[in-house]
Amino acid sequence: MKGFGVWLTERYYSEKCIKDFLMRIGLFLGWLQLQKLTLETIDYKDLLNYIGHLQNQEKSKTSINTTLRAIEHYYTFLGIKNIALNVRLRGTYQEQILLLTQEELNTIYNNYQNTTKHGYFKYSNKLILGLMIYQGLDKQDIMNLELNDVDLEKGVIKVPGGIRRKNDRIIQLEAHQIIPFNDYIINYRGIGRNGKVSTEESEKLFHPNVNKEQRIHDQLKALAKAIRVQNPDLNFKRLTQLKQSRIGIWISMYGLRRAQYLAGYKDVGNIEKYRDKDMKDLSKQIEMFHPLG
Repeated sequence: MKGFGVWLTERYYSEKCIKDFLMRIGLFLGWLQLQKLTLETIDYKDLLNYIGHLQNQEKSKTSINTTLRAIEHYYTFLGIKNIALNVRLRGTYQEQILLLTQEELNTIYNNYQNTTKHGYFKYSNKLILGLMIYQGLDKQDIMNLELNDVDLEKGVIKVPGGIRRKNDRIIQLEAHQIIPFNDYIINYRGIGRNGKVSTEESEKLFHPNVNKEQRIHDQLKALAKAIRVQNPDLNFKRLTQLKQSRIGIWISMYGLRRAQYLAGYKDVGNIEKYRDKDMKDLSKQIEMFHPLG
């Protein structure tokens, strides 16, 4: 089973996820041995019996589906008939993911009109919106950015990875972002919420309010509301859609590995759900009884 761990590592699964999968496969293999079955002789009915065994142990549906996912990957690794392919328990839900197209993202950016009366928000809102739309940044990424992370000569931005789930990455800026960034850094970065130059010292790019959790929360909440008002015909619900949509576009353009780098995730599992498929189906119940041909 050591080779399976290497196989998962090559697919950019996290160390924690790999350890969990190996544990689940070990338990599955132990059950097969007790039942006098092998990976080749087990059939669909036997797999349902194993699911029943896990249910008798009061495992949650989420935990059982994780086990089924591990088994599915193990069969793929071995290259034999995959008894667990697409088998999942009914009744677990994933949040509906509504991906926007590149054209829709451009529309949101181009339509945005800054109506806020707060001086600081007025100068940084569209820059932050652009970073979410074109570089796939989220709130924590925005809060982590410092002035030195922007290289306007090279037209790139270095996004710090943070502490846990993300890596550092360097992402190209769009050509139309360069001049507004330069104007902001030179003329407006030091302006506070009251429209006056702030006395607060900070290396943060979005100085000075971004290091105040509640202030950036309020700013992004107002930004999301403005997008909804200004784009009533678009299926826009929340700011996280912008990042999710960008990741989906990256996967289509560059493949999973490059998209993982640009998104900054250490675990490829964090972006697999944005693969090119009908995302609307993710909100439906997942069927357990998968027909095996």
